[in-house]
Amino acid sequence: MQNEFHFKLRNDQLPKYLMQSRAMHIMAAILLIVYGLPFLRNFSEEWIMVLGVFLPSITVLLVSIFKSSLLRDANNNRVFRILEAGFLLMGSMHYLQTSNNMAALFFAFVACVMLVLLWMESRILHDQFAVFTPAIIELELPFTTKKYRWNEVQQVVLKNEYLTLTFKENKYTQVGIYPNFTEKEKVDFEFFCQAWVGR
Repeated sequence: MQNEFHFKLRNDQLPKYLMQSRAMHIMAAILLIVYGLPFLRNFSEEWIMVLGVFLPSITVLLVSIFKSSLLRDANNNRVFRILEAGFLLMGSMHYLQTSNNMAALFFAFVACVMLVLLWMESRILHDQFAVFTPAIIELELPFTTKKYRWNEVQQVVLKNEYLTLTFKENKYTQVGIYPNFTEKEKVDFEFFCQAWVGR
């Protein structure tokens, strides 16, 4: 009998998260374009800054609007977030040097938001699993990983597209899963759980 079982979790909130993520990419790109506009006045002297700010900003904007499917890949999304945070921090430092403290603070705040989003999206965009071993049960949720000992669990039910853990005092946790397991695997899992529940 197997000693470890994995079930890929279904994230029903993923379309909403992706839409919010896309909106934040667009917002960051617009902020960077706004930051770059003053350099256009002295294009002949500031052309390096214009190209350095506008090319990545317009790229982020166009990808976010017309090729948002690229941002569903965790690695692509990470590159864009790091790029956005870096340029926003650069803008913040520039505003600080020119004594525009409010703009510097705002750009630094948005850069920090982008870095927090980078961490959140790295979890959301990667596959999450429910992992059952003789030592522990782990549920990898979008923003946290919950760990349970078998002696906390009263019952484990695997039915259709849901996995339900029942605990003492009638508390329970239910997660959606992809039902990509065979009937034999389901039977093996149920025997495995019966052997470990409450221990």
